[in-house]
Amino acid sequence: MTGNTLIFRLLMIVVLLAPLPLGANRPWAWSMMAVAVGLLCGFWGVLAAFGKAQAPLSFRRLWPVAVPFAMVLAWACAQASSLLPSELWHPLWMAAQPALEAVGGGEAAGMVSADPAMTRAAILRLATYGGIFWLAVQLACDRKRAREALILMAAASTLYAVYGLAAYFSGAKTILWMSKWAYVDDLTSTFVNRNAYGAYAGLGMVFCFALFLHALRPSSRPSAPRAYEMAETFLIHALPYLMALAILGSALLLSHSRGAFISTGAALAALMIALVTGRIVRPRTGLLSALLVLGMGFAVLGVSGDRMVQRLANESTQDYDEERLNAYHLTMRAIEDTPLTGTGLGAFTPTFRLYRDASLPRAVDWDYAHNIPLEMALDLGLPAAALFYLCLAVIFGVCVRGLIVRRRDGIYPAAALGAATLLGAHGLVDFSAQMPAIAAMLAMILGIGYAQSWNTADRHRNSGEPA
Repeated sequence: MTGNTLIFRLLMIVVLLAPLPLGANRPWAWSMMAVAVGLLCGFWGVLAAFGKAQAPLSFRRLWPVAVPFAMVLAWACAQASSLLPSELWHPLWMAAQPALEAVGGGEAAGMVSADPAMTRAAILRLATYGGIFWLAVQLACDRKRAREALILMAAASTLYAVYGLAAYFSGAKTILWMSKWAYVDDLTSTFVNRNAYGAYAGLGMVFCFALFLHALRPSSRPSAPRAYEMAETFLIHALPYLMALAILGSALLLSHSRGAFISTGAALAALMIALVTGRIVRPRTGLLSALLVLGMGFAVLGVSGDRMVQRLANESTQDYDEERLNAYHLTMRAIEDTPLTGTGLGAFTPTFRLYRDASLPRAVDWDYAHNIPLEMALDLGLPAAALFYLCLAVIFGVCVRGLIVRRRDGIYPAAALGAATLLGAHGLVDFSAQMPAIAAMLAMILGIGYAQSWNTADRHRNSGEPA
């Protein structure tokens, strides 16, 4: 086993087990993930330095993503430091300055971040996702490892769905061994929030649908009879992914997450367009497959989707939607006060409390803006948030290029585009991509898609290896 393969297997274990401890959305869980990814990055760096591990994709191909990302991390670190002038400090520090000076007996230093501890924690999480992306890019240049990763992520998401369905229909109302304290009537698998699990199940559907369509490609054996070849292709190679799609679709519907349901539909449509555009599947095959999956979806909807349909049509959800719109307006008002500096990465909660008013009457804490672009703009400031989304735009553009330029393995950039579409759309109304387990899987598939968007000859030419 090569060094790259060993690190790849360990990385997959980290990513696939991340949903188990409540979606890794607890400090101890994401801290363990951060330590594991940090050790893997360090181990890979040492092996690469001594020639025991390969770096197939050179920095020339990665700098458009790596440099803006590093700048975002650097600015977030500056937000949590006392090095910046007082004119940039958060208003909370300015208001607390007299009290801090009285207690400390001297001049107290303030910061841009409203809560430096929360900002440092957010920096650690963001760096972890960056580490996963970096390792995925370097390790998934090998097409066998890329395929293994996609299959493993599809299989893991299906297993989590099976567990969720078993827990739901048993009436246990538990997450693992713990009694549920939220969303007790919704399927959440190992997650707490139904919307987060709905997005995770949607990612699994994207991966399974990509593998299903990829399996329908005609065989290269000219001697095989046409009917026999089609039956073998469908029953042996494609049917398992179709069955997994049905399981994941049922779990998604029983999560009763409207946003995840609609976003998954958009993601599957984007995936289909990408696969047909990239000539991975023929238009006729794609159309027939889409009709098959659509018919299966209506069947599953008829069996498991009663409450989902009610939530989509129920006017009682309008108050909740109006509440979110009010939160968006308050977030934009906060952005107007600190458009350049932000209020600290991950420090949305203490900042939002200063702006909350009677338009949000429910007695709940708003830990998230329920709109990731708005929250990033508030946390980082508009310039740094633009840099962050520039990173994602570059990845998106490279994956589109890979679909057009590459003659094979377009399934991986297509799956990355589908996943990005899902979480990008869902991120406009919720915070699923901020769940560590989901962010880790997104970083993994984006890294795989980015790696497989370059021709093999280009990768070898830029790494100094023989093609």
